[in-house]
Amino acid sequence: MALQISYRGVRLGEDLDITVYWFPRDPDRPANYLSDTLGAWRVSMPRDVDVSGTPEEVASWNDAAASFVQRITAEDLKLAKAERHIGRWDSLVTRRRARLRYDDVRASFLEAVRSAAAVYQPVRDVIEARLAEQESHTRELRRRAYQEKERQWMEEAARFREWERRQEVAERPLSGGLSPRQMAARGDGPVNWPPEVRSAVGDPSLWWAGVRASVRNRQASALAVRRVVVAITETAAALEEAGRPDIDTIKGRPQEVLRGWWIHFDWSDMPDTTRLRTPPNVPAGCVEDKDWHYQLYLPSDHIFTVYRSGEFGFAREHGSKIPSGGYGTTYTWIKRNIEQFAEELIHNEIIAFRAPGHQGHQAYPMTDHADPDAYVPYVEAVAERAAANFHALLPDRS
Repeated sequence: MALQISYRGVRLGEDLDITVYWFPRDPDRPANYLSDTLGAWRVSMPRDVDVSGTPEEVASWNDAAASFVQRITAEDLKLAKAERHIGRWDSLVTRRRARLRYDDVRASFLEAVRSAAAVYQPVRDVIEARLAEQESHTRELRRRAYQEKERQWMEEAARFREWERRQEVAERPLSGGLSPRQMAARGDGPVNWPPEVRSAVGDPSLWWAGVRASVRNRQASALAVRRVVVAITETAAALEEAGRPDIDTIKGRPQEVLRGWWIHFDWSDMPDTTRLRTPPNVPAGCVEDKDWHYQLYLPSDHIFTVYRSGEFGFAREHGSKIPSGGYGTTYTWIKRNIEQFAEELIHNEIIAFRAPGHQGHQAYPMTDHADPDAYVPYVEAVAERAAANFHALLPDRS
């Protein structure tokens, strides 16, 4: 490792570009030897450069740099003395003579600097040739590493697309007009799968078990959504019939004032979701565990409101930065109808970030990959708990 130092003293001409390399290995001449000798205010901040050389080469390079610096320093002292003489005399004549003397010394100084630079130039050429060679080698290693990474990425992308195509087999109609998923929903199953299915899915028995499991999940999800919708609809009808008892004026940061009821949900003692967060069985290396996001968030509260149209729905606050990414924030109500709220409550989506072959992210139905023994109890519990919270709003008819 060497220190690369540029010398650009104020007395140098614009045509002089002097770079010196110093290897801080000499105990008699420390790392700051060059800057201390030349004057720290006349050199650039030392920059570390990785250049290799034998101990003999390094010693000779340091000797050359030290010789270069010493020659410049000696002439610099003479020039500094001449500078001081210019301002010492008040007489115009003596000042003019001092100025002429300074010009002569400066010319001698510049000649000495050029001469010293010419003597040092072969050393500089050798060192910079080594640096260029090492930099070229480093670039080549980086290029090869990038090509290898790109090759691996293309292989992963191909495996990932093949995995997606296998998932789509369940949706393709067979000769009878029904897709494998529709057959599973009816409780049917062919004795022998067509050759195109067997070649696409690998192990047909394992694949068919996954299709049947996904159908079971989808049916449970649909039933859970329907149960939540029914509970909300019944509650809305009862509230309307009773004259909307306990309805309240709800103000927030949005300018619009709502009329409705706060619903505070209790999600304690829900079934464990650890098994639901198991990543789909994608090919190894395509998507890491940390790149999967499971939408299993359950809201702690929501506003059950009556829109100006008279319809019942839901609202929650949403803040947006203004301008985009700025410091100001504007707030609005995000509104959902009853069906939208129920579908968002029964989450059915897994998001894969940075999936090979896709821009941004890709979403997959959780029902197609979750273990039914974990998914079905979970959505049933969500529906039961949500329905109980809405039924609690029903007017007392006793």
